[in-house]
Amino acid sequence: MPTDAPGEHAPAPPVGPTTPVISVSRGQVLITGTGFLPNCPVTVRVTSTGEDIVDYLTYISDAEGYLSAALPETAITQTGHIAVTDNRPDPAGDGGLLWSNTVTATTP
Repeated sequence: MPTDAPGEHAPAPPVGPTTPVISVSRGQVLITGTGFLPNCPVTVRVTSTGEDIVDYLTYISDAEGYLSAALPETAITQTGHIAVTDNRPDPAGDGGLLWSNTVTATTP
């Protein structure tokens, strides 16, 4: 019967929620991201700099937890800060949501 020698395998990493990661492309604002719950509604938060305006848009991640979301042309008027959540609780927070990184998008 085969047995593993001590120290032969690295310990498995801890299992827990990973923070989703997004990026944005110029021109038409296209948000792409990974690490979301599969087939899950996600909320895109767009904060407009200098205008005190926050918009929330809803999209759905695909079966692998990937997001590809084209924002409406009017979503960002000059400079916007974009973050996305799939509404999981933040395990390191005080009851808040787990948000992706925040990216900055500007209109041409």
